[in-house]
Amino acid sequence: MRAGSVAACGLALAMALPALAWAQASVPKVDVMHWWVSQGEQASIDVIRRYVRQAGMAWQEEARPGSGTARYGDFVRQRVEAGRPPAAAQMIGFDIQYWARRGVLASLDEQARVQEWDEVVPYGIQRLSKYQGHWISAPINAHATNWLWVNKSVLDRLGGTAPDNWDALIALLEKAKAAGVVPLAIGKEAWEQTLLFESVAAAAGGAEFYRRAFLDLDPQALQPQLLRTIFQRMRQLRAFADAGLAGRTWDQATRMVMAGQALLQVQGTWVNGEFTSRRMVPGRQFACFLFPDTQGIYLFNADQYVFFQGAAMADATRGRFAATLMDTGLQRDLNIATGAAPARVDVALEPFNACGQQLIRHLRASNMRRTVLGSVAMGNANPPAVKTAIYQLVHAHFTGAIDDETAIARLQAAISRPASE
Repeated sequence: MRAGSVAACGLALAMALPALAWAQASVPKVDVMHWWVSQGEQASIDVIRRYVRQAGMAWQEEARPGSGTARYGDFVRQRVEAGRPPAAAQMIGFDIQYWARRGVLASLDEQARVQEWDEVVPYGIQRLSKYQGHWISAPINAHATNWLWVNKSVLDRLGGTAPDNWDALIALLEKAKAAGVVPLAIGKEAWEQTLLFESVAAAAGGAEFYRRAFLDLDPQALQPQLLRTIFQRMRQLRAFADAGLAGRTWDQATRMVMAGQALLQVQGTWVNGEFTSRRMVPGRQFACFLFPDTQGIYLFNADQYVFFQGAAMADATRGRFAATLMDTGLQRDLNIATGAAPARVDVALEPFNACGQQLIRHLRASNMRRTVLGSVAMGNANPPAVKTAIYQLVHAHFTGAIDDETAIARLQAAISRPASE
């Protein structure tokens, strides 16, 4: 190439670079904080990232493990206290209300009005998405926690079917134990064991008991004989878990089910996302059943996004991001990946796998009955002080540190606490 041509190319490049930099700077950026780090969760965040970019926004993220626990909450708090809040942060349950009370969350009322969130978001979820009547978060899914995730080949080898009641569940677990398979895969953390507890409680007491006890925090709902049944059943289930749970996480328990080392896991529908990310198909490699005797109840954990005031995000960008999160296309593709139902009831069933379609039907029916009820374990039922007290007593009982009567007394004390704590 001749010297003149080289010089011309260099001049053109020099002139183009400032224009390119300006174009990149003019693209609105969303600074997102989330906890989706497992294989299935990464597939889910990929969907949001793709839709955000298609909507003409640049993506910036900080991923911190913690699944909505205090560990993740501490990371969010550190950024807020350091004066650099994330523009948007994944959040669940009463953690949303915590930040709303501090007056640091932006209102989403205008976007909610345009997209008619009041009409399409289940009532139980709206209870957490609003503060003093105003929308302050955008829900992106509706996981259910009262589900069994079962290895299909192990189930078939045992000659088992979907357990319809408590006795049928125990009989199925007994078959697995006799065959030398771990009947119940579960991990070491208190939230997992509390998730098992809430399914047992809802099954034993029904929707109205669950609502009064864990959402309304009504001590009169805590009849001692019913609580004895619940904790006796928890002891029964503990006998079907293996000693390895002491060093295991929830996703490691899921992999035990995948590998046929365990028959089943009682876990949220994010497990559907873990199976799906590995190209496993319901009815072939795995099966999904509602926890026995909770067929009319949807215990939910809704992932949501809040938007912090004071973050480097223009109002127009915030509205565009919120609209993107609530778009029916995003909620369809996202929840095919997550394994959850969409957080809006008007998304078509057809693209979802068999477990997803069953879940969506279950959400719609439960929403009509007003039995979409928040998960205790995932912080969607009651304030953090109550949730933490339940974590502690359930974990102590499940690990054998306290007996049934002590657990009953501690649960009664936890529920009697003022809701404002």
